[in-house]
Amino acid sequence: MATDDLTDDRRDGVTDRPRRDRSGSLEGAGGGAAGARTAADPRSDAGPRTDAGLAADAVALTAADPRSDAGPRSDADLGADAVALTAANPGSDAGPRTDADLGADAVALTAALVAIDSVNPGLVPGAAGEAAIVEHLRTRLRRAGFETHVVTPPGHPDRPSLVAIGPHGAATPVDSTTDGTGTPGPTVVLTGHLDTVGVDGMTAPFEPRTDGDRLEGRGACDMKGGVAAIVVAAEELARRGSPGRVVLALVADEEDASLGTEAVLEALPGLGVRPDVAVITEPTWLALAETLRGYALVEVELEGQAAHSSQPDLGVNAVAHLGRLLTAVEERGREVAEHGGTMLVTLASGGESPFVLARTARALVERRTVPGETSDVALSEVQHLLVHLRLHDDTVRSRARLVLARDSWRLDDTGPAADLGQALETALAVGAAPTAGPVPAAEPASAVPAAEPAPAVGPALSAPERFHAPYWMEAPLWQAAGIPTLVCGPAGGGLHAADEWVDLHQVRRFTVALTDAVSQWVAGRAH
Repeated sequence: MATDDLTDDRRDGVTDRPRRDRSGSLEGAGGGAAGARTAADPRSDAGPRTDAGLAADAVALTAADPRSDAGPRSDADLGADAVALTAANPGSDAGPRTDADLGADAVALTAALVAIDSVNPGLVPGAAGEAAIVEHLRTRLRRAGFETHVVTPPGHPDRPSLVAIGPHGAATPVDSTTDGTGTPGPTVVLTGHLDTVGVDGMTAPFEPRTDGDRLEGRGACDMKGGVAAIVVAAEELARRGSPGRVVLALVADEEDASLGTEAVLEALPGLGVRPDVAVITEPTWLALAETLRGYALVEVELEGQAAHSSQPDLGVNAVAHLGRLLTAVEERGREVAEHGGTMLVTLASGGESPFVLARTARALVERRTVPGETSDVALSEVQHLLVHLRLHDDTVRSRARLVLARDSWRLDDTGPAADLGQALETALAVGAAPTAGPVPAAEPASAVPAAEPAPAVGPALSAPERFHAPYWMEAPLWQAAGIPTLVCGPAGGGLHAADEWVDLHQVRRFTVALTDAVSQWVAGRAH
């Protein structure tokens, strides 16, 4: 996928069209106006500012700068303004923000993201999709000095993902870069998905509600808390001038077909991004995922012969064959479970009307695979069951095909992902200070295998024990692209349910820990 220059509107699904912030902020913020505000406003050296304060400043700067109505500005203009604002405002170079500042920013952003409808239209026809949330984050990240690109999958211009490339930090020696060119590095990708499932059963899904450290709303846990954490961490790492650079990949369609991540992975080389490691901040209760199970869907069609049900010997009942297949899958599923996988039928249908033997029947077999198994094992197992049925009944006629498959995954034992994972666990242990008030219960233990109970939420933790996720996440796609990957993020409960919530203690703790871990890891790679 080709890269756009900063003045092109669109090429091959990657866009970087300069746009005015809807509030008029910063695109019209010139150095002269910034200097005037700094001289007039003693708050300029008072430390970190609130979003409300920044918004008020943006309005004042827009009014003071006649360029603010000159149309869209380029990224070069924004960069020049940022330099001028930094020079004019002594508070802007006051050093890293406090942990409390980072945590509060992540909490505020979590609430803002929950308030944006981003239900996946692949799951709910006509749903909002990711366009509004992409624009919200793009505006924010451009203001923070990131180079932003909107990436869309082929044939799906309405399903945008956002790639935000942070500024280069300190240069690293040639032998510490992945491509051996001496390009400033290393490059860390922080990634999460912006889409959510539907909102059936929810009365106010996009009105974030906070009760202590519990924030409720659609997408709060899966995974707008994790997205907020990586955005704030990336902004802080860029602000610190950490070695290398951080790239945010905020993707569409994870809840359905992973169109966003596949498009982003195709686009990254054209954008000059060659990641050394990727971090996916899916909800894991702050525990590193040791493994993810893969899955495969196999569709089976059974063919019978219609006849009047009063004379069944004149036909072949496909529903009867379906019943025997369901039993065979259930029996095989018990064997598969002994090795950590699952096999079951999740959809079945057959027949056209009463009093007629079913001419056709269908079943969808779902097979969860574990590391070491390939996805094609599902098709071969189903075919074996069908052969066995035919050996006992030569009227069985069937077809089976693999509909969809995703590979399983295991965290690397050594290398960038393993090292960064260890740094993150260390940082999480340091940040495990108690918080006031009761701590909400974790996601039910049924969310993870019985051998690896869900990590408890709250102040008693150091670094949560690693666990084996029974479900699939997008780590295998990044790993297959040659990018070592780890999975860890804040969580809460009610994933895909009407009572979804995220633990804000975890959001704050993870934001700080991730910032420190990436800073430490890139500094170590730069020497």
